[in-house]
Amino acid sequence: MSNPRKQYSDAQTIALLSQVNRVCPLCAEPLFYKKNGISFKNYELAHIYPLNPNSGEEILLQNEKRLGNDVNDEQNIIPLCEICHGKFDKPRTVEEYRELLNIKQQLINRSGQEAIWKTYSIEEEISEIIEAIYNSPEFEIETEIEFVPREVDEKLNETITRPTKIKIKNNVREYFIFIKKKFAELDNAKIDLSEIISLQVKTYYLKQKNMGLTQQDIFDNIVTWIHMKTKPVTMDAAEILASFFIQNCEVF
Repeated sequence: MSNPRKQYSDAQTIALLSQVNRVCPLCAEPLFYKKNGISFKNYELAHIYPLNPNSGEEILLQNEKRLGNDVNDEQNIIPLCEICHGKFDKPRTVEEYRELLNIKQQLINRSGQEAIWKTYSIEEEISEIIEAIYNSPEFEIETEIEFVPREVDEKLNETITRPTKIKIKNNVREYFIFIKKKFAELDNAKIDLSEIISLQVKTYYLKQKNMGLTQQDIFDNIVTWIHMKTKPVTMDAAEILASFFIQNCEVF
């Protein structure tokens, strides 16, 4: 007996489109286009594991991971542009199946992170550190102390990409002493504030670690969390703070 195609509600469709930011996750083609001032859809809701696989597809995918048992579950659905959907379905290949499943898994993980961001707070005074990173006249490159980020070298493993590792080490080398001083100034105004913030970061890190994520994913998620909570002008300040907490032993 074949599986019937599910009709998704408007809310479900909007959620699925938002998950891919309204662009095809395979080719980055917009999933809507405008003509004469009117928007038209340029997408189809694709089943990652086929709705009704033929015998060849069943054999092809028999040992592959699936995102749930119900093929109509939203975890198995992803919006694709009409061209990519056609290419994905005909003919279906293991390589393309794995690629799309991996993309969807990352999207699901990101959606889960959004819920975690709301749960874990961080003291608003950390915005003062952000402001200092951007605008403090005290920070001058020529006054940097020769600081060797040994903690970083010892902590980072092979799951961190080389560019990220270099970025973290450079951030620690240039900003660690400066940020340490700024946290001390916060403590003068509010006792133990730096320890409170450090514990909040540590707790958020442990949540990420317990999810079994790689160091790269954990670093990226901490950066995004700090950025979402503090709203700095760019991601740079959030990356600098995340690097600081690695060296300062709250992370990894």
